[in-house]
Parts: sequence; C-alpha cells; structure tokens
Amino acid sequence: MDVRDLAYLHAIIREGSVASAADAVGRTPPALTKAVRRLEDQLGAALFTRVGRGVEPTEAAIFLAERTMGVVEQLKIIRRQVRDVSEGRHGHVRLGVAATMAAIYLPSFLRRLTSAHPDLRVSIVNGMNDVLHRALRVGEIDMVLGVIDRSDPAAAECHVLAEDRVRIVAATHHPLQGRKVGLEEVLPQKWVLPSQRVAMRQWFDAAFLARGYAPPEPHVETSSIAILEELIAGTDYLSFISGLKMELPALRDRIAPLAIEDFTMTREIGATWMRSATVSPALELALSVLKCQR
Repeated sequence: MDVRDLAYLHAIIREGSVASAADAVGRTPPALTKAVRRLEDQLGAALFTRVGRGVEPTEAAIFLAERTMGVVEQLKIIRRQVRDVSEGRHGHVRLGVAATMAAIYLPSFLRRLTSAHPDLRVSIVNGMNDVLHRALRVGEIDMVLGVIDRSDPAAAECHVLAEDRVRIVAATHHPLQGRKVGLEEVLPQKWVLPSQRVAMRQWFDAAFLARGYAPPEPHVETSSIAILEELIAGTDYLSFISGLKMELPALRDRIAPLAIEDFTMTREIGATWMRSATVSPALELALSVLKCQR
C-alpha cells in the first residue's frame, strides 16, 4: 500500500466527502478516487459507500484507518527526516579541534552552526594537530580545525582562517622580559615543551640546529596545551606557543614573547578535510558556515 493512498483515505474519512478531502490535501477529486480504488483492489474490500453528496466509510475503511494512522504519520516524519539528512539539516559531523582553534574560533563557529542547523549533531575530539590529521586520513573524523596541513594537496582540501606566529615565550614576570635576548641566553633556562612527536616541537628543535645550537632539553614534557600554558605563566619555564593564543584575555597579562630576533614560526590555521566525491551533506553545511567565519 502506498502511504499517500492511505493519507488520502484518512482525509476522506475526516472530511466526509471526496471533494472536501481533495481541497484539504491539494489534489483533485479524481486523484483521490483512484487512490481509494487502488486500496480496494489491493485489499479486496469496499472502503466507502455513497450517502447523498458525501461518502460513508465501511467498517473495513475504519479498521484500516485506525491501524494505519500512526504508520502514516511516522512515514511522513521519516520522509521529512530523510530529506533533511540528504540536505544536511540533520546528520552528524565529527570535528577534530586543536587548542588554538578551540580557544579562538570554536565557540563562535558552533553558535552559528547550531543556530543555522539546530538538528545537526556535532562530535568534537580535542588533540594535537598531528594526531588529528592522522585521524582525518583514516576516516575517524570529518574535518580538522587547527594548523593547515598542505603535505598532500591531492588528498586534502583546506580553508585558511588566519595566520599564526609561534614564538618563544615566558611569564610576564620572567627576568628575560623587557629587553633583547639572544639564543645563547635562553639555552640554559628551564623549558616546558611538547613531545618530540609533535610537528611544532620538531620545527623548534630544527630551528636551533639551523642556527648552530643544540636544542634545549626540556625539564618538563607535556601533551596538554592547558598544562603547558599554566606552567609558563606560573613558573620561570620557557616554551613556545601560538601568538593568537597570547592575545586571549586569559593569557594576555600572564605570558608574553621574548624579544628574540628572527625566531618565529609562521603557520596557517583553519580547516582541513579530505578531498572526496562523497563529502557528506552535514560536512558541506559545516563548511559553508565556517567559510563565512571572520
């Protein structure tokens, strides 16, 4: 049985005539008459008898309407939900979010995304950029919000939101603040650094080697950006962090870059996703919102 035929049956019973039901559902009376005949042929039972200018449902019609009322309404809901999923209004998008993006862009992005598409479900994984890009490549997440990865432009696409400058930093009360500092002065200091598995740490070590210095040995290694920032702000440890993060109110008065000439890592931050002919409608909607981000 066709769900539309059942819906027309319900309308005829509710309205009391084929003409009134046709007006109610926006179809012609002959279309509803054909629907009734299809049902009668399928069921082998008469569904209406003519009474004056109207019709009266048979016991078979009443029984059918009672048994299918919930089914018809549920199928209408399912049909609408399937259409919404295909257009991205429902669905699920999985985001991998690095610390800088989580602090600076994620709150406003989620406000706009959930406002425009309230039924879109979002899962968020927080982590280091390297870990997130590996998860993206194996399909565990749909998009990385963090440092742009241009290592494989044939496989991934990206959208740049900002340029970030990573610099060597210390607490605002550190003795090296407020004057020009040479690399030879920072080497003997105490350091808190991310693991050597992290790309930014690898750049950091390579930058020292390129200038003829052995990289500093950290007193503390941590994979947590929050711990790293608190240790910088609350001790005399040196480290290196995002310039964009240092502009946030929580860090602005606690952490500052050291005045070291020509020791800055410039990187792009934004969104990276895999280039695919099967990008989900949910991801397409998330990208459309993200690309309007300022």
